[in-house]
Amino acid sequence: MFDLPLPGRGHSFAVRPGGHEAVHVARRPGRFAVVLDLAYGTVARILETPDGRHFYGHGVFSPDGRLLYATENDFDGERGVIGVYDAARRYRRVGELPSHGIGPHEIALLSDGETLVVANGGIATHPDLPRVMLNLPTMAPSLCFVDRRSGALRRKLTLDPALHRMSIRHLAVGPADAVAVAMQYEGPAHDRIPLVALQRGGGPLRLLQGSRSVLRAMKNYCGSVCFDLGGGTIAVSAPRGNLMTFWDAGTGRHLSSAKVSDGCGVAPSARPGEFLASSGLGGVIVIDARSGTTRPLAVGGLEATRWDNHLVAALVLRRT
Repeated sequence: MFDLPLPGRGHSFAVRPGGHEAVHVARRPGRFAVVLDLAYGTVARILETPDGRHFYGHGVFSPDGRLLYATENDFDGERGVIGVYDAARRYRRVGELPSHGIGPHEIALLSDGETLVVANGGIATHPDLPRVMLNLPTMAPSLCFVDRRSGALRRKLTLDPALHRMSIRHLAVGPADAVAVAMQYEGPAHDRIPLVALQRGGGPLRLLQGSRSVLRAMKNYCGSVCFDLGGGTIAVSAPRGNLMTFWDAGTGRHLSSAKVSDGCGVAPSARPGEFLASSGLGGVIVIDARSGTTRPLAVGGLEATRWDNHLVAALVLRRT
């Protein structure tokens, strides 16, 4: 376990294949990304976006670990882009691809190693007004599948136009390239809209129908999403509701919920049907998705650590 200072507030990690490095990407509208040496617990280098761009907090590596793809904002052009960084050339920025939407946030790679899937939140922002949403009446969220080499749009999925204020922010890829989506609703607080969706094969986005009491408890805001180790269960955090929710990846049925104070980060544990969840008030919790039962992760130092947005599991290989 190691602890390092950051230039500003970070958001999430991209783990480089091979287990030696991870890139911690700044929260919007930050312009830095920190390359970490996981074996030694040191900073290898710090990246910056070019003028006119800032990071959105997420990235993913190519299968060979050569290229990092990071979601970015072309804020004057009001369009999303994907910055391409060459890890073999000291993470030099070597190009960019269109995200084919506005406000790209989380990004992942499908099993073909060639298709990027991007959660375009649909919200226009500018660093001069960093937390202001500039286009709520015309929000246009989308889930886009993009060729990582050419930037060509392979497929674009949207929700019903009546749900255009459902910001598609976080995603996870499961077995057979199933894509789980977690959203944040920017409409009236009293509305009860499903916040989790699942997409399979060539199908559309299918909203998962939780009970009204579950939707009320989620407070119209999801923070993270992931599949369990076996791929049969989906975890979705709702930090504003102090809640972790669990869903059957086959049927879409809500399985259980667990209270986690300011719980946002969630990652699979080493056991199917079990997850690790982090709390902004301190501690990491182990949760059984079927029963919703919880227990603290008994690792020294974790209970006193206040955790931020995301939790990423990585197998660290020691250098020899």
